[in-house]
Amino acid sequence: MMLFASACGSQTEGPVDGAEGVFLVADQQAFKDAVEAAKPGETIKLANGTWEDFEILFAGEGEKDNPIRLTAETKGEVILTGQSNLRLAGEYLEVSGLVFRDGYTPTQEVISFRRNKEQLANNSRVTEIVIDNYNQPERQEADFWVIMYGKNNRFDHNHLVGKRNKGVTMAVRLNTEDSQENYHRIDHNYFGPRPILGSNGGETLRIGTSHYSRTDSFTMVESNYFDRCDGELEIISNKSGKNKFLNNTFYQSRGTLTMRHGNNNLVEGNVFFGNDADHTGGIRVINAGQTIRNNYMEGLKGTRFGGALVVMNGVPNGPINRYDPVIDANIVNNSLINSDNVQLGAGSDEERSGVPEDSVFDSNLIYNDDGRDVFTVYDDMSGIDFKNNVLGSMDPPDFTTGFTRESVELERAD
Repeated sequence: MMLFASACGSQTEGPVDGAEGVFLVADQQAFKDAVEAAKPGETIKLANGTWEDFEILFAGEGEKDNPIRLTAETKGEVILTGQSNLRLAGEYLEVSGLVFRDGYTPTQEVISFRRNKEQLANNSRVTEIVIDNYNQPERQEADFWVIMYGKNNRFDHNHLVGKRNKGVTMAVRLNTEDSQENYHRIDHNYFGPRPILGSNGGETLRIGTSHYSRTDSFTMVESNYFDRCDGELEIISNKSGKNKFLNNTFYQSRGTLTMRHGNNNLVEGNVFFGNDADHTGGIRVINAGQTIRNNYMEGLKGTRFGGALVVMNGVPNGPINRYDPVIDANIVNNSLINSDNVQLGAGSDEERSGVPEDSVFDSNLIYNDDGRDVFTVYDDMSGIDFKNNVLGSMDPPDFTTGFTRESVELERAD
């Protein structure tokens, strides 16, 4: 049975493009009725047009090979305006093709992978969604554009641009056991320009919080594009363990991919293009067991905590919200080209006295056209084993061995 509800509230039965199990709805009540009746493998389509003040609750129990789907009649032609948002709750749900603009969420999130604290979404997907300048009227009023709860959810091929008010663009929450060790995937998204906020709370992506930073998340962040994400110093704020950041691109973004809390994370194959813009940074290393390998950084001009590559000092036996010392870090096979400021022992002071230990800095290429020394060393670096590193045009630093100056010819690929 196919259900079509007209804007005036009348309902007629009939096929939607001849497709079995597809329900086209044109008002909010018809949508609610369709959701309540939806079965695994069925699809609910919102009719093209503007849907104002629509708080979407998409709850259901799909199956692994037969999810329940919510989509647009034509992708990109369903516009959610005013005070609209989306909540998912249940199993094997998929949402696609919707656009949020010309408004703001009436709650804390535009998209939430839960209905409430008890009803979460698992094994669900949000894809091909646009959130475009969907901001609170007051800049200091905080909200999140996307929060992931539950387990085994995916957020992919979405377009998020123009967040101006306070609050993280996208967050993964680990508040309860039901959202820990979650194995979420965040991949192939475009995170568009975000202007400077001027305070904390302007991250583009955050995984965890300091309170749960000893907890593992197992979240995969892969093949995303971060374009001029200037909200604050931490473009990505990692605050949990065993996450992977693979093959992402950071384009002229003021800040760094920061291992703020959490242990045993992998940062591999990422590309940072700074275009010689002020405050563009690379990777900041804190905590234990971090692996930083095969990353490419070019034209980064950030300083101190926002440098191209920053290895922090930590607070020995400090509280959970402070900087843990760097232990057992592997910084291997990275390329830093015409990038300023490799900072070692950054933040060293009476409190942050914990120097890096049992760490390796191996087979990295550091090249600047002008041959400038890019290293700043703030403390004892004997806990890092420097070896096999190549300096393309500068003399080896005097604080350690493990660097050689070699003739390097660089050729830009097409």
